Amino acid sequence: MPHARIDGVWLHYRVEGEGEPLLLLMGFGAPLQGWDPQIAAFVRRYRVIRLDNRGVGRSDRPLGAYTAARLAEDARGLLDHLGIERAHVVGKSMGGMAAMELAARHPGRVRSLVLAATTPASDARLRWTMTSITARVGAAMLRAGGSLEERVHAGREEFIRIWLPLLFSRRGGAREDAMLRHLIDAAFAEGFSLSGLAGQLGACFSHDARPRLHRIEAPTLVLGGTDDALFSRGCFESLARRIGGARLELVDGGPHGLNLALPEVFNEIVLDFLRRSAQRPTKSSMPSRAPSTTSPGASRAARS
Repeated sequence: MPHARIDGVWLHYRVEGEGEPLLLLMGFGAPLQGWDPQIAAFVRRYRVIRLDNRGVGRSDRPLGAYTAARLAEDARGLLDHLGIERAHVVGKSMGGMAAMELAARHPGRVRSLVLAATTPASDARLRWTMTSITARVGAAMLRAGGSLEERVHAGREEFIRIWLPLLFSRRGGAREDAMLRHLIDAAFAEGFSLSGLAGQLGACFSHDARPRLHRIEAPTLVLGGTDDALFSRGCFESLARRIGGARLELVDGGPHGLNLALPEVFNEIVLDFLRRSAQRPTKSSMPSRAPSTTSPGASRAARS
């Protein structure tokens, strides 16, 4: 289990495959196993790097609120540790927040950029949803009473009940329940951490990359689902508009957990974009254009 010490924090990571480096950044409360449905497809073409963000999995869980910029610096530090100058970057949800900060603050480090199921800035809807989740999990733990183990178990079960419909929308069944339980077990492999979750919650709450998005030079894909329970279509459209030359793809019926619920669709769209972007120059040498709209192919794939 390799670790890298980045600015005093130990971060757990994995590297698989060969080829151009591809960095994957996962969302709130999720470990690097959240990318498992992508790995077999991605490693055929890329050297895939994924990590447990600070706060979850086998990475350190320091006290205090984190920021998307701090998570971006963790990612940059990992690239430095691995001797990687430039990488393709795919970020989902909170990982997308970190990915856009990385691309805006260090444009020379990002070859191409995929921002999936994410937003340019935290809004009232996101803050209310995340606060409600935290309150419900805390209340479940208080009601359980008993030992710490019993309270943690109650909180875990409530976390699953909340996130299953948020991640999978109408697709939540036995398979999705098992998948989510596996991810939660991996997220808390070193024990349940309120400090880690609270830190990542702070990163989501404070996120606002809008003043810096114009600095992104990498070819960019904004990818979302029309049934995302956390972010509206307007969030995806706003994000694409703010990044010059960005392409917007909306998957018909896609939920927030797009890469988990519809991995074949997600993988196809992302790999096609990465292949095309490798043939294009960066934004600084491209003519500006309006973001593209929903891909008919993506919509058909989501319904199949």
